[in-house]
Amino acid sequence: MRVYSIFHVKKKHQSFVYGRERLLFELINDLKSEENTFYPSQELAYLCELLPVEEIEEFIGQYLTNNFSTIEMKNHEIFLANEFKGDLHIEIQPYYMVVTCVGSRMLELDLFATLSKFSTGFIGFNKNEMECGWLKPPKFSVLAN
Repeated sequence: MRVYSIFHVKKKHQSFVYGRERLLFELINDLKSEENTFYPSQELAYLCELLPVEEIEEFIGQYLTNNFSTIEMKNHEIFLANEFKGDLHIEIQPYYMVVTCVGSRMLELDLFATLSKFSTGFIGFNKNEMECGWLKPPKFSVLAN
């Protein structure tokens, strides 16, 4: 079983966070607790977007229908099952998503590819494996004057 926390970094802060993902990972691990679910820390509220829960649910349902035999949505939770890949559970909180995967790593690939179509600002953390990274790395351009 793999558990990920996925956050949506505000566009104006993406260039600052880029290359400093491990620092954000440490900050989030220090801050994340049950009290922070609905009332996030000042740092988290400053760096991350409030998630558009209904839009994300609709988008996931629309794009993952073909990849999973079962999709159930209830109370901002999404349960997906594929007989070959395994099971995926997504719990959407105001500032982050908790994603639990049981089965193949293809589960994450399907979800991460879908979320990166929704926005390039998502960053994921797997505390147990000490993994972190952008679901789709942001692109930055430098304008010469």
